[in-house]
Amino acid sequence: MTDLEKTTEEYLEVKVVVPGEIADQMSNYLIELGSPGVWIYDNGENLSITCYLPDKSQSKDIKILISRYMEELKSLGFSTGKKNIEIRKIKEKDWFKDWKKNFEPIFVDKDIIIVPDWDQKSYPNKIVIRIKPGMAFGTGAHPTTQLCLKALKKCIKSGERVIDVGCGSGILSILCAKLGTSYVLGLDIDQDAIENAGENLTLNQIENIIETKQGTVTASSPPEPFDIAVANLTKKEIVESFTSIRTQVKPTGTLIFSGILKEEESKMRDFLEKQNIRIIEITHQEEWICLSCRGNS
Repeated sequence: MTDLEKTTEEYLEVKVVVPGEIADQMSNYLIELGSPGVWIYDNGENLSITCYLPDKSQSKDIKILISRYMEELKSLGFSTGKKNIEIRKIKEKDWFKDWKKNFEPIFVDKDIIIVPDWDQKSYPNKIVIRIKPGMAFGTGAHPTTQLCLKALKKCIKSGERVIDVGCGSGILSILCAKLGTSYVLGLDIDQDAIENAGENLTLNQIENIIETKQGTVTASSPPEPFDIAVANLTKKEIVESFTSIRTQVKPTGTLIFSGILKEEESKMRDFLEKQNIRIIEITHQEEWICLSCRGNS
């Protein structure tokens, strides 16, 4: 039985439909309001985010707070779409059963599948990534995560070393280990993310390959350079930490960047060109892009 199943409180189920570009911000905001977890799924045009809040949180007040937050994001230049907020009461303990029922396996592509820890089904001929959902650090549903997973699958060779900057729940690191890497370093500034990643490493039985640390990437050269760096961040964070990330990787190593909006592609191209970085491939999913790159020297 999980900690979520042990709860004796009643909850409010909150569903918010938003454009993909603000899914991360909205997810974090719902966690700040008191939700023990969120899950995100694609409804075709936008992303639907569901969370559960203690019933002591008044539904009217919650709706007002979320609406105000969307207005704040809009004032900052983000597209928020139509305000689509649904709130309903869930009877004691039923919310977790509902949550489990709605959390379906995520088929990233024909080879990669992400499943929750309670799913014990067999998936023959699939790379299965098992996670403990309920944290705000990624379940694999977000387009940027899926773009990174596909990019890593294309470029990883057995025995390589990878650094995962902003590892969150560890999904990208786990795939790297399952593809035959010899060592993966996952970094995140959030201790809760590191703890969640640790749980997921145990679920996948690969703790001996992946090391997770709380902190940021540094500009100091590692004792042994990495073959690949993956950073699923934002354009601003990637630009600010680029020198440090580049220092960690071999001169001709592979760099994978996501968390970048399509409208930012031109500026990102210009930035990488000035850094003497060659773009190998750009992939798209919804309004997001992922760049696979390589150093020229």
